[in-house]
Amino acid sequence: MLSTLWWRNRPLRTRLSLLLIALLSSVLAATGTVTFTALRSSLYQELDRRLTSTTSGITDADSAGLEIMGDGSSGAKWIRIGDDLYVAVLSGDERPSGPGPRYPDASPPADTPVTVPADTAADDATFRLATSRLADGRTAVAAVGTAATEAAVQRVILVVVAVELLAVVVLAVLSILVVRRSLRPLERAARTADRVADGDFAMRLVDSVAPGTEVGRLADALNRMLDQIHAALAARDASQERLRQFVADASHELRTPLQSIRGYGELYQQGALPDTQAVDDAIARMLAEVHRMTHLVQSLLMLARFDEEDESDLEPIDLSRVVTESCHDAAAVEPARPWTVTVTPDVTVRGDEAQLRGAVANLLANVRMHTPTDAPCSVELSVRGERAVLRVEDEGPGIPAEALPHVLDRFYRADKSRSRARGGSGLGLSIVAAIAELHSGTVRVESPPGEGTLVEVSLPARRQASPGQVGC
Repeated sequence: MLSTLWWRNRPLRTRLSLLLIALLSSVLAATGTVTFTALRSSLYQELDRRLTSTTSGITDADSAGLEIMGDGSSGAKWIRIGDDLYVAVLSGDERPSGPGPRYPDASPPADTPVTVPADTAADDATFRLATSRLADGRTAVAAVGTAATEAAVQRVILVVVAVELLAVVVLAVLSILVVRRSLRPLERAARTADRVADGDFAMRLVDSVAPGTEVGRLADALNRMLDQIHAALAARDASQERLRQFVADASHELRTPLQSIRGYGELYQQGALPDTQAVDDAIARMLAEVHRMTHLVQSLLMLARFDEEDESDLEPIDLSRVVTESCHDAAAVEPARPWTVTVTPDVTVRGDEAQLRGAVANLLANVRMHTPTDAPCSVELSVRGERAVLRVEDEGPGIPAEALPHVLDRFYRADKSRSRARGGSGLGLSIVAAIAELHSGTVRVESPPGEGTLVEVSLPARRQASPGQVGC
């Protein structure tokens, strides 16, 4: 348990280095063992061939009728030839005497070499011994010492072990360097993650690792994740900022009518209204402020509902009819304004009729509120490709260039003094933008200097028909 816990608590580079070193050591140890075994077997096979050759020579000489080391009357003795070869010829149950190998108690099978110790207990040498049957019934014995062979094996063992130890050290150092270099991007990724956890969301991984590798894919995935986190946090901050601004603007818009109502109420309570006419005027002003505040609250509720609704409640709507009827209503309110209305018939969109009417009404009310009564206004509904395009263009004073990017913001008015003499609450175009977004549409506002204002609303159209002309 402790060893497993220790292993799991080690860094990845340490575990990989240890595993590589252990693997290399195991491979080298197995290679050395196989090498030792094969070398020793080869050397002993060479000894056995030497013994077999010697006994075969004795057998051949006996077959040729040559006298082989006497008739054995004086007893069998080991005859030493060279440094390590011993031969003898035995009759019956004889055993060779003299310094040399110890003949086994049971004679080994002919031409089958065996390993035997030295004849004296003080000598720890070993010998390979082989026998061969002669034609006259005697036994030819040959033995050769294994000291030189074992010494050669020991020398090879020392050399191989030394080389393997050196190889293990070199490979271990190389493995550690390679593992550290390979895992360096992971270490940088860990440091980047730590800095991100500390709040630095601008950190990114810049690495030369090929994107097709595991580390490269990890770096790319981490960068993309950080981009998404950064974008989500930026969107959250922007949303919170918009919410704070929205609350501040709503409070500002509601505070004025409430203060007016409170002022008139306090005047009445203190008896500062001298007659019935003054009371009626105060009540009328209070009701006007109540109506304006009611309209503002309804607009806010409408925007809130737009944020919650989805496209599942939409149905096919004849947008041509909605635009035509809204233009007739606007002409009835301002009969002196020059209106030009061009509506393509039978333009159908998928939407909510009440909301679409509200959007068109807000566009026309925006013209009525911000332009002189004699300023011409043109309304055009057409189909472009698969989009229904509504254009409302006036020839009024236009919108200042610095205010143009903000006209779709809620509660925004180009009048920095926030005067309500010529403007509403600043929700008209924002309601139009919210309705268009709910209907998968877009809103575009243009106001070239001195050329009036153009508001273009684009919605997905269900079918296209031929254009027509409608007048108000």
